[in-house]
Amino acid sequence: MKLQNGLLAVLFAVSLSAQAEQQPAPESKETPDTTTQQSGNTETASGQMVEQAGFSPGTVARAAITSAVQDREPTDELEVVNTDQNQLYFFTDLRDMSGQTAKHRWEYNGKVMAEVEFDVKGPRWRVWSSKTFNSDWTGNWKVSVVNAVGDVIKEESFTYTTAAATQAAEPPLATPTAVQPATDAPTTPTGVSIQK
Repeated sequence: MKLQNGLLAVLFAVSLSAQAEQQPAPESKETPDTTTQQSGNTETASGQMVEQAGFSPGTVARAAITSAVQDREPTDELEVVNTDQNQLYFFTDLRDMSGQTAKHRWEYNGKVMAEVEFDVKGPRWRVWSSKTFNSDWTGNWKVSVVNAVGDVIKEESFTYTTAAATQAAEPPLATPTAVQPATDAPTTPTGVSIQK
C-alpha cells in the first residue's frame, strides 16, 4: 500500500509538470522605460526635457577670448585677431555647475572645429581651453560654453583676419599740425628761422 501511494504521488507530480509545460507562458507585463537620465534632467519619450530638483543649468560669470592666461586670469579680451597670433584661449568663470561636465565648443563659419570637456568640481570653477590656428582659417569664429544637458549657456565670437587686413582696418595715427599764432604779423613754419 505504501508503495502504491508513493507511485501515485510520483505519477501525480509528473502529470502536473506536463500540464504546466503545455500551458502558454503568461504575457510579459514589462513596459519599456520611457525616460532616460541625463545629468539631472529627464527626457520623456516625446523628447521633452523636464528639469529635476537640484539640477542647475549653470551660468558663466565671465568669458573672454584672450591671447594668454596668467595666474588663472585672461591677459586681454580680443574681438579681432590677426594671423600673427596662431594660438588663442577661451577663458570662462563657471558658476553653479559643481559635479557636472562643461564643454567649450570652437566653431569656424558654423563648423565645429574642436570640443574640450571639463569636470566642474566646485560652485565657482575657472577653466580655459586653447586652439591653435591655421593662417587659412580667416573669418568668423564662435566659442560656446555647453552645459551637461547640451544647452549653450554662453557664446563669444571673434574675427580671425590677415595681418594686412587688420592694419588696414586700424585708423591712421593723427599727424600733429602746427598751430599758427592769431596775429597779423607774418608767420613762419615751425622749425624754420628767417634771417633779416
